[in-house]
Amino acid sequence: MTDLHWALIAVAVALLLALWIYGKWQERRTRARIDAAMRQGVGDPLAQMPRSASAPAGGVSRRIEPRLESQPQVHEETVAGEVAAAADPAPQAEAENDAAAERADASAYALPDGWVEDPLLDFVIELRCTHAIDGVAALEAKGQLERLHLPLPTHLAVWDAKSQQWTAPDRFGFYSELLLAVQMAHRNGVLGEIDATRFVATAQQIAVGVDADFDAPDVPRLVAQAAELDQLCARFDVQITLTVEATQGPWTADTVQAAADEAEFVALGQGRWESRDERGEPVLALTAASFPTERLAVSIDVPVVRPEGQPLVKQFAAADTLAVRLNGRIVDDNGRTVQREAHFSIAAQLAGMYEQMHAAGVEAGSVRAKRLYAG
Repeated sequence: MTDLHWALIAVAVALLLALWIYGKWQERRTRARIDAAMRQGVGDPLAQMPRSASAPAGGVSRRIEPRLESQPQVHEETVAGEVAAAADPAPQAEAENDAAAERADASAYALPDGWVEDPLLDFVIELRCTHAIDGVAALEAKGQLERLHLPLPTHLAVWDAKSQQWTAPDRFGFYSELLLAVQMAHRNGVLGEIDATRFVATAQQIAVGVDADFDAPDVPRLVAQAAELDQLCARFDVQITLTVEATQGPWTADTVQAAADEAEFVALGQGRWESRDERGEPVLALTAASFPTERLAVSIDVPVVRPEGQPLVKQFAAADTLAVRLNGRIVDDNGRTVQREAHFSIAAQLAGMYEQMHAAGVEAGSVRAKRLYAG
């Protein structure tokens, strides 16, 4: 036989071997699916709960995807020198693709750490397991993600078929899907190419470990998306500060503490106090660099404070109280005395910023804003 004959025989053998391997692989996947279906039919712990009585007749019980609930959208307007908030509830619109068509448009479910998937902040990879995995494997996957020690928060959620919701993995549970998420940016950092690559590589390792389908995302696109979020974050990263300056010598820590108590500030630590609203959420920060001191800063961290609490009004009132109690004066960063009339111009600028935040989908004081401006 000629060399050509031997070459054709070798190619034929290679093709037959490849077809045999592919057939065995398909057979293994089919057996796994049949085995899972059989277990569901005999009351296996992995079986889904029956459709609730409230589900539509003939319908299919749909799972609840973790995401932000609709937040009231707020505008702040200046009226007779005060900033009044008007609630403008509007449900958040979300685009749905084919892969997410089955997801229910219902209330979000938060994990024990408080995380709820946010399409603006989080990059999420979904892993669909070829067969259900136990809680030990899910917890190991979570550990792999945590051991990355990324500079931005990461989260892992699992789909619990029994409770029909996303949840944190439990050692005694069984799960068919996993969500791996990383926050793309916050005020102290942004997901860069190296960390994005590490996150995707770890997701791929987890997928291999749990025998799950994995579609590798485009890392450059992820990095570009994170950069856009970082720019949005920087756009609204604003603080408004009024400084109370001594006119008759420095103040001691005890003197400032007494004045802070009168202005209804709560001590947080050395040289730091906080004023809170009726819901217990921070509104104002009071700080001193050291003691004795001649300057106190009264600040609003604009993006994380709810506008309906009238933070600007409270800031001027608190600064006035401190100035009177300490026999000081209110000045700007250049040491010039701040007149009460300055409230009007600041309020107008602040109202404009709230409008821009509303248009960008980042409501001041919302869960989304607090995550974006954490740290």
